[in-house]
Amino acid sequence: MATLSLKLLFIFMIAKIAFSLKCYQSNRETGEINLIEDDALIYCTVFPSILESNRFTRSASDGLRAEELDKPFENFFEENDNIYQLRSVCLFEEYDWPKAWNPKFNRGKKVPEIEFSLRCICNTDLCNSPNSFSSHINSLA
Repeated sequence: MATLSLKLLFIFMIAKIAFSLKCYQSNRETGEINLIEDDALIYCTVFPSILESNRFTRSASDGLRAEELDKPFENFFEENDNIYQLRSVCLFEEYDWPKAWNPKFNRGKKVPEIEFSLRCICNTDLCNSPNSFSSHINSLA
């Protein structure tokens, strides 16, 4: 029985190595797009470019590790099976920075504006191409 458990553990470890997630990663400073592959990645993320305050935001991509999770995304992907596959979850988020602003600690600084972002999470290789939103959705089909 112990031998069977060790064999199963070995097979799981090999499968994990063979199936590590590959994601695109944007360098915000240079604009370069790199490919990352890491056993610790559980999701890929993309912030597609959107029109905000009469200008387009720059899209950005990255991988996401378990310790970086800020929402229970695994709940979205639990129902995947051989017939149904959830390809991506996109969230339109609002950050109300003025509510967190404290002039006591920010003398002379401009009050931040409310910020909106579109964030998509996916869990298949290279599913986070840093394009426009429509390009992102079309690449998943």
